[in-house]
Amino acid sequence: MTVRSIVLAGLAALGLGQPQRAAAQDIDPRLAESIEWYTGVAGTVDDERAADLLRQAVADEDPVSVMWLARVHSTGRMGFEEDPDHARALANGVIEQVRALADQDLTEAEFLMGTAYAEGLGVELDPVEAVAWYRKAASDGHVLAQHNLGNVHFAGTGVEQSDSLAVAWWLQAAQQGDAIPALRLGMMYEEGRGVAADLDEARRWYQESAARGNAAAAAALDRLATR
Repeated sequence: MTVRSIVLAGLAALGLGQPQRAAAQDIDPRLAESIEWYTGVAGTVDDERAADLLRQAVADEDPVSVMWLARVHSTGRMGFEEDPDHARALANGVIEQVRALADQDLTEAEFLMGTAYAEGLGVELDPVEAVAWYRKAASDGHVLAQHNLGNVHFAGTGVEQSDSLAVAWWLQAAQQGDAIPALRLGMMYEEGRGVAADLDEARRWYQESAARGNAAAAAALDRLATR
């Protein structure tokens, strides 16, 4: 089964059907693959492979890929050095191109505009605007937009804090194969936040995340082995 068929099967299970505008459809295929290795949608998390593919895409000066490079440098994702100044410089050079693509309904660009407003990359920080862009991308099944909507609802950043909505969004991302939301679902089931406490469900989600290479999930499984 291909990665795309796994993603679409997960969406069908959620009753969402096929996304109207697939996130990877109109972006550099190297960037699309990079994101799959970064999230674990490819089957496991492999930051080194993801970073190499991203560098290849950036070498062609693709603005969406350059904005992704800004994103990973912003907080040190994907094994890249955390360098907020460099991240902002990169974003400043492509933000208007990315915005234009987002206005043309390119899902990946919509997600990146959410990141831009969430992290002050090429624009002023605006958590509410970030959420609006994440929602547009998430409505098309964008896994990281769903992931981030879970994050903002959990933290109450730009939206009202809601554990149950955090769980709902993380569930959608985890069912597409994103390893970190699976870890967080394990935590929520373990602690009974947004869902009824259920150690069996906690173990199931920790196992899903650990199988995709998440060390924190593997540690959680070891901890739960004594309970």
